[in-house]
Amino acid sequence: MTPPIDPVSLSMASPDQLRLLTKIAVLYHEERLAQADISSRLNLSQARVSRCLKLAADLGIVRTSVVQPPGIYVGLEKALEEKYGLREVVVADMVNDASLGMRLGSCAATYLETTIEVDDVVGISSWSTTLLQTVEAMRSRPRKVLSQVIQMIGGVGSPQAQIQATRLVSHLAELTSAKPFYMAAPGLVANHEIRQAFLADPAVASTAEAWNRVNTSLVGIGTFPASPLWQASGNALTPHEEKALLDSGAVGEICLRYFDIDGAPMNSAIEERMVSINSEAMLRIPRRIGVAGGMRKLDAIRGAISGGWVNVLITDSEVARQLLEPPRLT
Repeated sequence: MTPPIDPVSLSMASPDQLRLLTKIAVLYHEERLAQADISSRLNLSQARVSRCLKLAADLGIVRTSVVQPPGIYVGLEKALEEKYGLREVVVADMVNDASLGMRLGSCAATYLETTIEVDDVVGISSWSTTLLQTVEAMRSRPRKVLSQVIQMIGGVGSPQAQIQATRLVSHLAELTSAKPFYMAAPGLVANHEIRQAFLADPAVASTAEAWNRVNTSLVGIGTFPASPLWQASGNALTPHEEKALLDSGAVGEICLRYFDIDGAPMNSAIEERMVSINSEAMLRIPRRIGVAGGMRKLDAIRGAISGGWVNVLITDSEVARQLLEPPRLT
């Protein structure tokens, strides 16, 4: 916003100068005349009209303000970007007749449609209702808008959950005319030897190698302990593994890579049997988009942005406000 009128500066201008500056400002800003028309009307050069408009702004005769429409949270987004060092934050407004997932999905779809480039390689996590709603909200394009879409973790949970992961990758690739890479393996297997056997398979190895090309990741943020929905899908963690993660302070996960409230990785024993992009590779991806909301996920989201697991956050207004507050004591 332009600073208020400085009485000292104005006192140095003559009444005639102030009158001219004000008249030009009124013609330009209120009557919407072009600078060329003002030049002709007042018999001044266009260059002088331009200089007068700048001086009117410098003196505070013209002041600019931005009025944010209801449901727009640019100030809140900027505060979160500065606090957590994020590249971008998109805060979704809640509409009475729309679910949280639908609103987040709609915002994420719009963000992707306006920011993806034709040479982008997108890595995507699986088993996320919000990501499914994101892809469902995207419009089909008649031309190629992405290079590749790569599944970053094997299927986790029930067969239906694994089908959803495949659907997520295939639908995004179809919408953007990209080449899909599927992970034809479970996300968690029984032991390290079975994991190595899967990674030796040419199809699995091809997708794992493709993780190194990802320049944009699109992920959900999971809670820990897991939600009832996740547990019902066939969560493959053993009770001993869950207790170890709980004792170490885990609050959330992305692609089954667990972290605490500060974002520090857990490096749990389950990584020995996990078919998923590793933490180091995930954190090297230049643009890491996380889509998650709801107060149940507050600690997980805080950990994800504190640890740099995501650097673009799409969330709801209630969570966004709470992220500016100190973490809750447990």
